[in-house]
Amino acid sequence: MGLILEHAHLEILEKAFFDNLQRDNCEYGAIGVDCKRPFGNSDVEADILEMLKFEFEGNDGDSKCWSRGQREYAAALYSHLPTWLRRKYGSKAKS
Repeated sequence: MGLILEHAHLEILEKAFFDNLQRDNCEYGAIGVDCKRPFGNSDVEADILEMLKFEFEGNDGDSKCWSRGQREYAAALYSHLPTWLRRKYGSKAKS
């Protein structure tokens, strides 16, 4: 059984996606998010967990940090985002 993704969390991620849309300067310029830093930093899972206002659940021996489970959840949300957006806004979305 996979992780259960909260719709409210996907909606927060959806807003962040649209807030970070930009036009790339390569050739004609694709519209999208920065492929390396879609939400501002290169630690995508941490950016997502901060947007969701999660508290640290891990400890690396030096300090508190994101747990593996939290990072897996954030990664699953990000992986599911294209499907979420297509279902909601794609040409076959229910009106």
